[in-house]
Amino acid sequence: MEESLAGGFGGEDASARAQRRTADAALVTFLGRQGFKGPHYDTFINGLMDYGWRTLSGWSVNGLIFQRTARMGRPVPAEMVPAVWQYDDRTQVVTDTVLKGTTLFREHGLVRGKWNPNGGASLTTYFVGASILAFRPVFIRWYKAHHLGQAELDHRTADTDDVLNAQRDIPDQRATDPAHAAATYDDITRLRPLLPDEQVREALSWVTLGYTHTEAATMVGLTPKALERRLARARTKISASGLQRVPLGGGGAR
Repeated sequence: MEESLAGGFGGEDASARAQRRTADAALVTFLGRQGFKGPHYDTFINGLMDYGWRTLSGWSVNGLIFQRTARMGRPVPAEMVPAVWQYDDRTQVVTDTVLKGTTLFREHGLVRGKWNPNGGASLTTYFVGASILAFRPVFIRWYKAHHLGQAELDHRTADTDDVLNAQRDIPDQRATDPAHAAATYDDITRLRPLLPDEQVREALSWVTLGYTHTEAATMVGLTPKALERRLARARTKISASGLQRVPLGGGGAR
């Protein structure tokens, strides 16, 4: 695993890499004294998550992410690789991938001490590598859910030319379960001290009602990319607090 994570994603020369690893080692020692939690760790991991999100987002646009994950021995089946990948879908997969990668990076690399300055990878490279390792299962889960939903739609409309009428028996995706809505409202109330960002709170309310991230972002005056970044930071903060019952952005639509 360490060899895979040290797979050489950077372009620094040997001297610069040595200096970076020395600085990284000092940082890990400092954060380790605090149990890899607290405000210093939050600042550190938020910076890595932002970098990882931007990196994987770029690779998802040009398809390089599929080459990277294959190079690590975790290829996505060729028939699943999309010819055209919509922005919302790419954003969803990349965000979930970075979140999973963050957990792997912290638990494996930091808490268990698997990262070390002599392993060949900087912390940044190690984090990106951890995210790439998380990509395949996240993508396959999205692919199956996405194509199952499309197959259901195709099946219902296959025998009629009246697409609008044929779709009337498909449940309204914004018809929220009242019990779920009530539970979510209670959860958001409990988490309010950890969500000082009013736009994030409002966006979560819209997502809970079944709106897409793009729609929710528009309603609160953010771009979809800006909303995803804020949600990623909020997830990290809530995860560190131990209050993890609500999946931020999971929605409550049936």
